[in-house]
Amino acid sequence: MKKFGTSMSAFVLGLGLLAACGSEDTDGEGETAEASGSNDTSEASDQEDEESEDERADWPDKLRFADTGVEGMEELQREFGPFKEVLEDVLDLEVEFFAVTDRIIGATALEYDQVDMMLAGPSEYVQINSVVPDSYPIVGIERDEYHAAIIVHEDDDIHSLDDLVGKSIAMKDAGSTSGHIGPSSILIEEGYDLDADFDIRLLDNARIEAFKNRDVDVLATGIKDYHQMVEEDGEGKYRLLHEGPPLPNDTFIASPELPEDFVEEVRTLLLENQEEIIESILVTGENDKYLQARFVEASDEDYDPMRRAYETLGLEIE
Repeated sequence: MKKFGTSMSAFVLGLGLLAACGSEDTDGEGETAEASGSNDTSEASDQEDEESEDERADWPDKLRFADTGVEGMEELQREFGPFKEVLEDVLDLEVEFFAVTDRIIGATALEYDQVDMMLAGPSEYVQINSVVPDSYPIVGIERDEYHAAIIVHEDDDIHSLDDLVGKSIAMKDAGSTSGHIGPSSILIEEGYDLDADFDIRLLDNARIEAFKNRDVDVLATGIKDYHQMVEEDGEGKYRLLHEGPPLPNDTFIASPELPEDFVEEVRTLLLENQEEIIESILVTGENDKYLQARFVEASDEDYDPMRRAYETLGLEIE
């Protein structure tokens, strides 16, 4: 028995050693497998990164941005400095300002690949797109209360559009969406002849004061001008005679030189981070027209009504 016992002890000890060895072997295999798996994951990740880098090889290393409504670099920095910082964070890409003086210079800059992305109004987009046909909207900016209005003095004997015949009407500058194209379209669609029926004066920034001073009979402009006049001068002085339909959206225009997948990525990030981006546009206090605005999907066809308005007005798109 003693011998058996000894043999049994040796047998049990042997089992223990084998179990221990087995356990060590198993752990080793696990570590090996784990290390192998980790390496595989790392290699797969590296491969994905390389593939991603290959796919993005033609993406720009910075984004050159312009706004057709802002003249000069200093003004651009003052009005859109916070926007630039936020856009860089959102896109994880350097953003560089490019100053333009108007839509004509903007179109030229886009045509000669000096700008990648440009903020423009709907009328400006139509004109720029006529110069650079392959340019297109990235996203639209849907503005609150963006439509044209026809305004008269409260005490004037003007109560219908027919009463406007023979009157002088102040508008903004030629091509202004809310200050020229919009109100002109209202009158044309109602069957009036702009040249024969009215004395239309394009007074640009002097239009509101000219109306207040009664140098002209009527003011045709954006609805927000009416609200600002009422805020400044109080109720009971001006009357809304007619309000037009919503106007097409402002838009970020993409250069045709940008890779399509890059633009799609920018579009996605703009839409996903729109609250933060719009807030950065508003924070300077220089872009109140975008209060309560939102980014929306946009396509070139959205601006066909604007093109038709140009055609109806006999204006050349250039």
